[in-house]
Amino acid sequence: MITHFYPAALRILTCIVAVCSAVSATLLGTAPPPEGLSVLDPADLRTTVVVLTMALGVVTPVAMMIADPLKCLLLKAGVFAASGFGNAMMLSPLLVVPFQQTPTAVAVTSSVAVTLVSIVTYMESVERRNARRRANT
Repeated sequence: MITHFYPAALRILTCIVAVCSAVSATLLGTAPPPEGLSVLDPADLRTTVVVLTMALGVVTPVAMMIADPLKCLLLKAGVFAASGFGNAMMLSPLLVVPFQQTPTAVAVTSSVAVTLVSIVTYMESVERRNARRRANT
């Protein structure tokens, strides 16, 4: 059942993840560097987090959306899990800027949703394959 709706859910949730990640990275990139860091350079930390968020939250999920929706499901689950963790690092109290928490939380939630749906779809395909194998023997 989930396999039927998976391609549409993948497209919708990937667009949500990409847009919310881009908004969050833009808000952090335009904000002044974080204060209160004595060991790390605040400007370098901000730049690193913005680049990682753009890579893990925008580029990689969109690349996964371009591929066939029902292929490489475990890879898609791993990519979206990494995207969720990448966006979750933006929720650190040292990095967060005003209005950034909402798009970041939406991106994390959507990434986790795609991860779970990808795993369930993979398990459903394995069950169907095993049922066909049993029927043929």
